Amino acid sequence: MPRHRVLLVDDDAVIIELLAALLEDAGFEVRTAGSAMEARAVLTEYSPALILLDVVLPDADGREFCHWLKAEERTKDTFVILISGLAVGPSSCISGLNLGADDYLTKPVQPQELIARIRSFLRIRQAADELRHAKEHLEVNVQARTAELREANLQLQRFTEDLRTLSRRLLETQERERRRLAHELHDEAGQTLTVLNYSFDTLEAAGNADPRALNDGRGALKRLTTLIRNLWQELRPALLDDLGIVPALLWYFERYMPATGVRVEFHADDVDRQRFNPEIETAVYRTVQESLTNVARHAGVSSAVVSLRTTATVLLVEVLDHGKGFNPRAGLSRDGSCGLVGMSERVRLLGGSFAISSDPGKGTRVMAEFPLLRAHEEVTLRPLTAPLESLGLAPGLSAGSFESATK
Repeated sequence: MPRHRVLLVDDDAVIIELLAALLEDAGFEVRTAGSAMEARAVLTEYSPALILLDVVLPDADGREFCHWLKAEERTKDTFVILISGLAVGPSSCISGLNLGADDYLTKPVQPQELIARIRSFLRIRQAADELRHAKEHLEVNVQARTAELREANLQLQRFTEDLRTLSRRLLETQERERRRLAHELHDEAGQTLTVLNYSFDTLEAAGNADPRALNDGRGALKRLTTLIRNLWQELRPALLDDLGIVPALLWYFERYMPATGVRVEFHADDVDRQRFNPEIETAVYRTVQESLTNVARHAGVSSAVVSLRTTATVLLVEVLDHGKGFNPRAGLSRDGSCGLVGMSERVRLLGGSFAISSDPGKGTRVMAEFPLLRAHEEVTLRPLTAPLESLGLAPGLSAGSFESATK
Protein backbone atom coordinates (compact mmCIF):
# COMPACT_ATOMS: atom_id res chain seq x y z
CA MET A 1 0.00 0.00 0.00
CA PRO A 2 1.58 3.37 -0.97
CA ARG A 3 2.47 5.69 1.89
CA HIS A 4 1.05 9.20 2.18
CA ARG A 5 3.51 11.95 1.29
CA VAL A 6 4.30 14.81 3.70
CA LEU A 7 6.56 17.82 3.09
CA LEU A 8 8.19 19.49 6.16
CA VAL A 9 9.23 23.13 5.67
CA ASP A 10 11.19 24.58 8.64
CA ASP A 11 14.56 26.31 9.10
CA ASP A 12 15.20 24.53 12.42
CA ALA A 13 17.19 21.36 11.65
CA VAL A 14 16.41 19.80 15.03
CA ILE A 15 12.66 20.26 14.55
CA ILE A 16 12.94 18.87 11.02
CA GLU A 17 14.78 15.79 12.23
CA LEU A 18 12.37 15.12 15.11
CA LEU A 19 9.19 15.60 13.06
CA ALA A 20 10.58 13.57 10.15
CA ALA A 21 11.40 10.65 12.45
CA LEU A 22 7.99 10.89 14.12
CA LEU A 23 6.13 10.87 10.79
CA GLU A 24 8.20 8.08 9.25
CA ASP A 25 7.58 5.92 12.31
CA ALA A 26 3.85 6.59 11.81
CA GLY A 27 4.09 5.27 8.23
CA PHE A 28 4.38 8.47 6.20
CA GLU A 29 6.80 9.25 3.38
CA VAL A 30 8.61 12.47 4.31
CA ARG A 31 10.56 15.11 2.35
CA THR A 32 12.05 18.22 3.94
CA ALA A 33 12.95 21.81 3.02
CA GLY A 34 14.65 24.59 5.02
CA SER A 35 13.23 27.57 3.16
CA ALA A 36 10.45 28.69 0.85
CA MET A 37 12.84 28.61 -2.15
CA GLU A 38 13.93 25.07 -1.33
CA ALA A 39 10.30 24.02 -0.84
CA ARG A 40 9.43 25.38 -4.31
CA ALA A 41 12.25 23.34 -5.81
CA VAL A 42 11.04 20.17 -4.06
CA LEU A 43 7.49 20.75 -5.24
CA THR A 44 8.57 20.76 -8.90
CA GLU A 45 9.10 16.99 -8.72
CA TYR A 46 7.29 15.96 -5.54
CA SER A 47 3.53 16.03 -4.88
CA PRO A 48 2.77 15.78 -1.17
CA ALA A 49 -0.67 15.19 0.25
CA LEU A 50 0.07 17.55 3.17
CA ILE A 51 2.60 20.31 3.98
CA LEU A 52 3.72 21.19 7.51
CA LEU A 53 4.83 24.80 7.14
CA ASP A 54 6.69 26.97 9.67
CA VAL A 55 5.33 30.50 9.92
CA VAL A 56 8.81 32.06 10.13
CA LEU A 57 11.14 31.10 7.28
CA PRO A 58 14.52 32.69 6.47
CA ASP A 59 13.34 33.94 3.07
CA ALA A 60 9.56 34.37 3.46
CA ASP A 61 6.56 34.69 5.75
CA GLY A 62 5.04 31.22 6.05
CA ARG A 63 1.55 32.63 5.76
CA GLU A 64 2.39 34.41 2.50
CA PHE A 65 4.03 31.23 1.21
CA CYS A 66 0.83 29.34 2.14
CA HIS A 67 -1.16 31.85 0.11
CA TRP A 68 1.15 31.22 -2.87
CA LEU A 69 0.68 27.47 -2.49
CA LYS A 70 -3.10 27.80 -2.56
CA ALA A 71 -2.90 30.00 -5.67
CA GLU A 72 -0.83 27.46 -7.64
CA GLU A 73 -2.71 24.91 -9.76
CA ARG A 74 -0.48 21.97 -8.68
CA THR A 75 -0.78 22.67 -4.94
CA LYS A 76 -4.12 24.45 -4.53
CA ASP A 77 -5.79 21.32 -3.11
CA THR A 78 -2.85 20.29 -0.88
CA PHE A 79 -3.57 20.50 2.86
CA VAL A 80 -1.37 23.03 4.64
CA ILE A 81 -0.86 23.13 8.44
CA LEU A 82 0.95 26.24 9.71
CA ILE A 83 3.24 25.75 12.73
CA SER A 84 4.53 28.66 14.79
CA GLY A 85 6.91 28.81 17.75
CA LEU A 86 5.79 32.27 18.66
CA ALA A 87 2.96 33.27 20.93
CA VAL A 88 0.05 33.15 18.56
CA GLY A 89 -2.89 35.39 19.17
CA PRO A 90 -6.37 34.98 17.64
CA SER A 91 -5.70 37.59 14.95
CA SER A 92 -2.55 35.79 13.75
CA CYS A 93 -4.40 32.46 13.52
CA ILE A 94 -7.26 34.10 11.63
CA SER A 95 -4.78 35.79 9.28
CA GLY A 96 -3.17 32.44 8.44
CA LEU A 97 -6.51 30.70 7.92
CA ASN A 98 -7.74 33.55 5.74
CA LEU A 99 -4.65 33.15 3.55
CA GLY A 100 -5.57 29.53 2.88
CA ALA A 101 -4.14 27.45 5.72
CA ASP A 102 -6.23 24.41 6.66
CA ASP A 103 -5.06 24.36 10.30
CA TYR A 104 -2.78 26.16 12.73
CA LEU A 105 -0.55 24.57 15.45
CA THR A 106 1.96 26.02 17.95
CA LYS A 107 5.30 24.66 19.04
CA PRO A 108 6.10 22.53 20.88
CA VAL A 109 3.84 20.22 18.87
CA GLN A 110 2.34 17.27 20.69
CA PRO A 111 3.27 14.17 18.63
CA GLN A 112 -0.05 12.37 19.12
CA GLU A 113 -2.03 15.51 18.27
CA LEU A 114 0.07 16.13 15.16
CA ILE A 115 -0.34 12.54 13.89
CA ALA A 116 -4.07 12.62 14.66
CA ARG A 117 -4.54 15.90 12.77
CA ILE A 118 -2.53 14.72 9.78
CA ARG A 119 -4.50 11.49 9.58
CA SER A 120 -7.75 13.38 9.91
CA PHE A 121 -6.81 15.64 6.98
CA LEU A 122 -5.67 12.65 4.93
CA ARG A 123 -8.98 10.90 5.55
CA ILE A 124 -10.72 14.01 4.28
CA ARG A 125 -8.38 14.06 1.26
CA GLN A 126 -9.03 10.38 0.57
CA ALA A 127 -12.79 10.90 0.80
CA ALA A 128 -12.51 13.94 -1.49
CA ASP A 129 -10.42 11.96 -3.99
CA GLU A 130 -12.91 9.09 -3.94
CA LEU A 131 -15.76 11.53 -4.39
CA ARG A 132 -13.97 13.21 -7.29
CA HIS A 133 -13.21 9.87 -8.93
CA ALA A 134 -16.81 8.77 -8.44
CA LYS A 135 -18.01 12.05 -9.97
CA GLU A 136 -15.68 11.63 -12.95
CA HIS A 137 -16.82 8.04 -13.38
CA LEU A 138 -20.44 9.13 -13.10
CA GLU A 139 -19.91 11.89 -15.66
CA VAL A 140 -18.36 9.39 -18.07
CA ASN A 141 -21.26 6.99 -17.54
CA VAL A 142 -23.80 9.81 -17.90
CA GLN A 143 -22.20 10.96 -21.14
CA ALA A 144 -22.15 7.40 -22.47
CA ARG A 145 -25.73 6.80 -21.39
CA THR A 146 -26.80 10.16 -22.84
CA ALA A 147 -25.23 9.21 -26.16
CA GLU A 148 -27.01 5.83 -26.05
CA LEU A 149 -30.32 7.49 -25.23
CA ARG A 150 -29.80 10.06 -27.97
CA GLU A 151 -29.18 7.30 -30.49
CA ALA A 152 -32.12 5.29 -29.18
CA ASN A 153 -34.31 8.39 -29.44
CA LEU A 154 -33.20 8.97 -33.03
CA GLN A 155 -34.00 5.34 -33.85
CA LEU A 156 -37.37 5.68 -32.14
CA GLN A 157 -38.10 8.82 -34.14
CA ARG A 158 -37.18 7.00 -37.34
CA PHE A 159 -39.33 4.02 -36.39
CA THR A 160 -42.19 6.36 -35.48
CA GLU A 161 -41.93 8.16 -38.81
CA ASP A 162 -41.81 4.81 -40.64
CA LEU A 163 -44.85 3.61 -38.69
CA ARG A 164 -46.77 6.81 -39.44
CA THR A 165 -45.86 6.54 -43.11
CA LEU A 166 -47.05 2.93 -43.13
CA SER A 167 -50.26 3.86 -41.28
CA ARG A 168 -50.97 6.65 -43.74
CA ARG A 169 -50.38 4.34 -46.70
CA LEU A 170 -52.66 1.74 -45.16
CA LEU A 171 -55.42 4.32 -44.72
CA GLU A 172 -54.92 5.57 -48.26
CA THR A 173 -55.00 1.99 -49.55
CA GLN A 174 -58.15 1.30 -47.54
CA GLU A 175 -59.89 4.36 -48.98
CA ARG A 176 -58.77 3.47 -52.52
CA GLU A 177 -60.11 -0.06 -52.06
CA ARG A 178 -63.39 1.29 -50.69
CA ARG A 179 -63.64 3.59 -53.72
CA ARG A 180 -62.82 0.74 -56.12
CA LEU A 181 -65.39 -1.59 -54.56
CA ALA A 182 -68.00 1.17 -54.55
CA HIS A 183 -67.38 1.84 -58.24
CA GLU A 184 -67.56 -1.84 -59.09
CA LEU A 185 -70.84 -2.21 -57.21
CA HIS A 186 -72.18 0.88 -58.93
CA ASP A 187 -71.02 -0.03 -62.43
CA GLU A 188 -70.93 -3.82 -62.65
CA ALA A 189 -73.75 -4.68 -60.26
CA GLY A 190 -75.78 -1.71 -61.48
CA GLN A 191 -75.58 -2.87 -65.08
CA THR A 192 -76.57 -6.40 -64.07
CA LEU A 193 -79.56 -5.12 -62.14
CA THR A 194 -80.58 -3.01 -65.12
CA VAL A 195 -80.46 -6.09 -67.34
CA LEU A 196 -82.57 -8.05 -64.84
CA ASN A 197 -85.11 -5.25 -64.70
CA TYR A 198 -85.27 -5.22 -68.52
CA SER A 199 -85.78 -9.00 -68.46
CA PHE A 200 -88.74 -8.61 -66.14
CA ASP A 201 -90.20 -5.98 -68.46
CA THR A 202 -89.79 -8.35 -71.40
CA LEU A 203 -91.46 -11.22 -69.57
CA GLU A 204 -94.32 -8.99 -68.51
CA ALA A 205 -94.80 -7.68 -72.06
CA ALA A 206 -94.84 -11.23 -73.46
CA GLY A 207 -97.74 -12.09 -71.17
CA ASN A 208 -96.63 -15.69 -70.66
CA ALA A 209 -95.19 -15.33 -67.15
CA ASP A 210 -96.89 -16.07 -63.84
CA PRO A 211 -97.96 -12.62 -62.52
CA ARG A 212 -97.38 -13.67 -58.92
CA ALA A 213 -93.87 -14.96 -59.60
CA LEU A 214 -93.19 -11.84 -61.64
CA ASN A 215 -94.22 -9.57 -58.76
CA ASP A 216 -92.12 -11.57 -56.30
CA GLY A 217 -89.14 -11.30 -58.61
CA ARG A 218 -89.60 -7.55 -59.06
CA GLY A 219 -89.84 -7.12 -55.27
CA ALA A 220 -86.64 -9.11 -54.71
CA LEU A 221 -84.90 -7.11 -57.44
CA LYS A 222 -85.99 -3.85 -55.84
CA ARG A 223 -84.69 -4.93 -52.42
CA LEU A 224 -81.41 -6.07 -53.95
CA THR A 225 -81.06 -2.78 -55.80
CA THR A 226 -81.61 -0.82 -52.57
CA LEU A 227 -79.15 -3.03 -50.70
CA ILE A 228 -76.40 -2.60 -53.30
CA ARG A 229 -77.03 1.15 -53.58
CA ASN A 230 -76.71 1.54 -49.81
CA LEU A 231 -73.64 -0.69 -49.75
CA TRP A 232 -71.66 1.24 -52.34
CA GLN A 233 -72.63 4.52 -50.76
CA GLU A 234 -71.53 3.26 -47.34
CA LEU A 235 -68.21 2.09 -48.74
CA ARG A 236 -67.43 5.49 -50.21
CA PRO A 237 -70.15 8.12 -50.64
CA ALA A 238 -69.90 9.59 -54.11
CA LEU A 239 -71.07 12.87 -52.60
CA LEU A 240 -67.84 13.11 -50.62
CA ASP A 241 -65.75 13.19 -53.79
CA ASP A 242 -68.21 15.13 -55.94
CA LEU A 243 -69.68 17.73 -53.59
CA GLY A 244 -67.66 17.74 -50.37
CA ILE A 245 -67.94 17.05 -46.67
CA VAL A 246 -71.20 18.85 -45.77
CA PRO A 247 -73.39 17.19 -48.44
CA ALA A 248 -71.82 13.81 -47.63
CA LEU A 249 -72.59 14.26 -43.91
CA LEU A 250 -76.16 15.35 -44.62
CA TRP A 251 -76.63 12.25 -46.75
CA TYR A 252 -75.18 10.12 -43.94
CA PHE A 253 -77.42 11.68 -41.28
CA GLU A 254 -80.52 10.99 -43.42
CA ARG A 255 -79.73 7.27 -43.29
CA TYR A 256 -78.28 7.18 -39.78
CA MET A 257 -81.29 8.63 -37.93
CA PRO A 258 -83.99 6.19 -39.13
CA ALA A 259 -81.62 3.24 -38.67
CA THR A 260 -80.56 4.10 -35.10
CA GLY A 261 -83.34 6.28 -33.69
CA VAL A 262 -80.74 8.89 -32.71
CA ARG A 263 -81.55 12.44 -33.83
CA VAL A 264 -78.59 14.47 -35.10
CA GLU A 265 -78.37 18.21 -34.52
CA PHE A 266 -75.87 19.47 -37.08
CA HIS A 267 -74.11 22.85 -37.04
CA ALA A 268 -71.85 23.82 -39.94
CA ASP A 269 -70.77 27.42 -39.42
CA ASP A 270 -69.46 28.92 -42.66
CA VAL A 271 -68.54 25.49 -44.01
CA ASP A 272 -71.48 24.45 -46.23
CA ARG A 273 -70.07 26.21 -49.33
CA GLN A 274 -66.42 25.21 -48.91
CA ARG A 275 -64.22 22.38 -50.13
CA PHE A 276 -61.12 21.11 -48.37
CA ASN A 277 -58.17 18.85 -48.99
CA PRO A 278 -59.61 15.42 -50.00
CA GLU A 279 -57.65 13.67 -47.23
CA ILE A 280 -59.10 16.05 -44.65
CA GLU A 281 -62.65 15.63 -45.96
CA THR A 282 -62.27 11.86 -45.78
CA ALA A 283 -60.86 12.04 -42.23
CA VAL A 284 -63.70 14.32 -41.08
CA TYR A 285 -66.32 12.02 -42.58
CA ARG A 286 -64.79 8.91 -40.98
CA THR A 287 -64.40 10.67 -37.61
CA VAL A 288 -68.08 11.68 -37.54
CA GLN A 289 -69.16 8.26 -38.83
CA GLU A 290 -67.21 6.35 -36.18
CA SER A 291 -68.26 8.76 -33.39
CA LEU A 292 -71.97 8.47 -34.22
CA THR A 293 -71.64 4.69 -34.51
CA ASN A 294 -70.27 4.68 -30.95
CA VAL A 295 -73.14 6.95 -29.84
CA ALA A 296 -75.71 4.51 -31.23
CA ARG A 297 -73.96 1.48 -29.72
CA HIS A 298 -72.90 2.73 -26.31
CA ALA A 299 -74.29 6.14 -25.30
CA GLY A 300 -77.94 5.19 -24.74
CA VAL A 301 -79.27 8.58 -25.92
CA SER A 302 -81.86 9.78 -28.42
CA SER A 303 -79.84 12.72 -29.77
CA ALA A 304 -76.32 13.88 -30.54
CA VAL A 305 -74.74 17.12 -31.73
CA VAL A 306 -72.25 17.38 -34.60
CA SER A 307 -70.43 20.67 -35.15
CA LEU A 308 -68.19 21.67 -38.04
CA ARG A 309 -66.48 25.05 -38.20
CA THR A 310 -63.35 26.68 -39.55
CA THR A 311 -60.88 29.38 -38.68
CA ALA A 312 -58.26 30.82 -40.99
CA THR A 313 -55.98 27.84 -40.40
CA VAL A 314 -57.94 24.90 -38.98
CA LEU A 315 -61.09 22.87 -39.54
CA LEU A 316 -62.70 21.84 -36.23
CA VAL A 317 -65.00 18.83 -35.76
CA GLU A 318 -66.94 18.02 -32.60
CA VAL A 319 -69.38 15.21 -31.77
CA LEU A 320 -71.21 15.55 -28.44
CA ASP A 321 -73.66 13.36 -26.59
CA HIS A 322 -75.05 13.42 -23.04
CA GLY A 323 -75.17 9.67 -22.62
CA LYS A 324 -73.52 7.04 -20.46
CA GLY A 325 -69.94 8.19 -21.01
CA PHE A 326 -66.92 6.03 -20.24
CA ASN A 327 -63.35 6.08 -19.02
CA PRO A 328 -61.31 7.08 -22.10
CA ARG A 329 -58.18 5.29 -20.84
CA ALA A 330 -60.03 2.02 -20.39
CA GLY A 331 -62.37 2.44 -23.33
CA LEU A 332 -60.08 2.97 -26.31
CA SER A 333 -60.84 -0.55 -27.49
CA ARG A 334 -64.28 -1.27 -26.08
CA ASP A 335 -65.92 -4.48 -27.27
CA GLY A 336 -62.76 -5.36 -29.16
CA SER A 337 -63.07 -2.29 -31.39
CA CYS A 338 -60.16 0.02 -32.10
CA GLY A 339 -62.35 2.76 -33.59
CA LEU A 340 -61.23 5.53 -31.25
CA VAL A 341 -57.58 4.64 -31.74
CA GLY A 342 -58.13 4.60 -35.50
CA MET A 343 -59.79 8.02 -35.41
CA SER A 344 -56.95 9.46 -33.37
CA GLU A 345 -54.30 8.04 -35.68
CA ARG A 346 -56.10 9.22 -38.81
CA VAL A 347 -56.29 12.79 -37.45
CA ARG A 348 -52.67 12.90 -36.27
CA LEU A 349 -51.37 11.53 -39.56
CA LEU A 350 -52.73 14.73 -41.14
CA GLY A 351 -50.92 16.90 -38.58
CA GLY A 352 -54.07 17.49 -36.52
CA SER A 353 -54.99 17.02 -32.88
CA PHE A 354 -57.53 14.63 -31.39
CA ALA A 355 -59.09 14.58 -27.93
CA ILE A 356 -61.84 12.71 -26.09
CA SER A 357 -63.50 14.14 -23.01
CA SER A 358 -65.72 11.72 -21.14
CA ASP A 359 -66.67 10.43 -17.71
CA PRO A 360 -69.07 7.65 -16.72
CA GLY A 361 -72.58 9.11 -16.61
CA LYS A 362 -71.50 12.51 -17.99
CA GLY A 363 -71.55 12.03 -21.74
CA THR A 364 -68.77 12.13 -24.32
CA ARG A 365 -67.19 14.84 -26.44
CA VAL A 366 -64.99 13.90 -29.41
CA MET A 367 -62.92 16.78 -30.80
CA ALA A 368 -60.60 16.89 -33.81
CA GLU A 369 -58.66 19.75 -35.41
CA PHE A 370 -57.26 19.60 -38.92
CA PRO A 371 -54.72 22.16 -40.20
CA LEU A 372 -55.80 23.79 -43.44
CA LEU A 373 -52.43 25.32 -44.26
CA ARG A 374 -49.15 23.50 -44.61
CA ALA A 375 -45.74 24.83 -45.45
CA HIS A 376 -45.69 23.05 -48.82
CA GLU A 377 -49.25 23.63 -50.07
CA GLU A 378 -51.67 26.40 -50.93
CA VAL A 379 -55.05 27.03 -49.31
CA THR A 380 -57.30 24.12 -50.24
CA LEU A 381 -60.67 25.86 -49.88
CA ARG A 382 -62.84 25.80 -53.00
CA PRO A 383 -66.57 26.26 -53.70
CA LEU A 384 -69.03 23.41 -54.10
CA THR A 385 -69.46 22.30 -57.70
CA ALA A 386 -73.22 21.83 -57.30
CA PRO A 387 -76.01 23.21 -55.07
CA LEU A 388 -77.34 21.20 -52.15
CA GLU A 389 -80.66 20.88 -53.94
CA SER A 390 -78.97 18.46 -56.35
CA LEU A 391 -78.69 15.97 -53.50
CA GLY A 392 -82.41 15.33 -53.59
CA LEU A 393 -82.99 17.20 -50.33
CA ALA A 394 -85.78 19.65 -49.80
CA PRO A 395 -85.22 23.05 -51.45
CA GLY A 396 -83.59 25.53 -49.09
CA LEU A 397 -82.25 22.83 -46.77
CA SER A 398 -78.93 23.79 -45.17
CA ALA A 399 -76.64 22.22 -42.61
CA GLY A 400 -77.73 24.60 -39.87
CA SER A 401 -81.41 23.68 -40.28
CA PHE A 402 -80.87 19.98 -40.66
CA GLU A 403 -82.40 18.88 -37.37
CA SER A 404 -85.68 20.76 -37.72
CA ALA A 405 -86.05 19.89 -41.40
CA THR A 406 -85.64 16.18 -40.80
CA LYS A 407 -87.76 15.64 -37.69
